[in-house]
Amino acid sequence: MTGNAPNQRPILSLGLSPLLVAGEFAAAIAILVSVAIIVRFWAVLPDRIPIHFGFSGRPDNWGDKLAIWIMPAVAAIMFVALAAVSRYPHTFNYPVPITAENARKQYVLARGLLVALKVEVCWLFAFVVRQQILVALGNAQSFSMELVWGWLFLMLGTVGLYLLRAYLAR
Repeated sequence: MTGNAPNQRPILSLGLSPLLVAGEFAAAIAILVSVAIIVRFWAVLPDRIPIHFGFSGRPDNWGDKLAIWIMPAVAAIMFVALAAVSRYPHTFNYPVPITAENARKQYVLARGLLVALKVEVCWLFAFVVRQQILVALGNAQSFSMELVWGWLFLMLGTVGLYLLRAYLAR
């Protein structure tokens, strides 16, 4: 990656666009959905639930049902951490040098990338919680690996689109 030192970059006040606010809400809703699903099924969950799935999608490790709270907890921590980090786009690594002329556009693109990835990861975690519950209750035999691969390609596509847009806005 190229670029200049973060302490040499302009520090700008960007505010939040309606699209970024919508993304933040979408990520928060995903976390709330995860919690709601767990609360809804808590009473009927067995004491041992799948906590890891192999490449085939079949569970290969089981643990205490309290472990189901790990995904929403990690999502919430990630949500807060990325919200805090996104306030300082002048400290990010960029694929292009940051100048006074392109700083605003590059910062907006980078913050958009963080919010998009936050939404995608939070919803992926909500899906994982749902799948854990389905398998634990015997309503599914395996994890939908096709959907996970699709989500992975979506996230890689998001990063690829960001890199293209950042390069074009250099």
